[in-house]
Amino acid sequence: MAWQVVLANSAKADAGAIYDWVVAKSPVNGPAWFEELIDCLYSLEEMPFRCSLAREASEARREIRCLRFGRRQHVYRILYQIEEPRKMVWILHIRHGALRDLTADELSVPGTSSPAEM
Repeated sequence: MAWQVVLANSAKADAGAIYDWVVAKSPVNGPAWFEELIDCLYSLEEMPFRCSLAREASEARREIRCLRFGRRQHVYRILYQIEEPRKMVWILHIRHGALRDLTADELSVPGTSSPAEM
């Protein structure tokens, strides 16, 4: 049985900002590139445990995993958390690889748009 992939509100906001930026920079090829990014997100329906823990996982004290999309200086980090009992994969954030790591306080909690409260 496939896993259900769900975007947290924070990931939806990230995706919207990425789409706007990519389409502004490349109106012809941007939408196709963005579709590939979305396909990458939904590839987590199969084998979500294939990706290693994200650098942020240790500080957050949660099993946050990282799926990478893109090449060289254009890599995006897709941070996600697996909810095993419900067979759900929560996409928490979609971030350009050049951005600094998120702190535990900045990481979204699955199903919300607000950061985790410690």
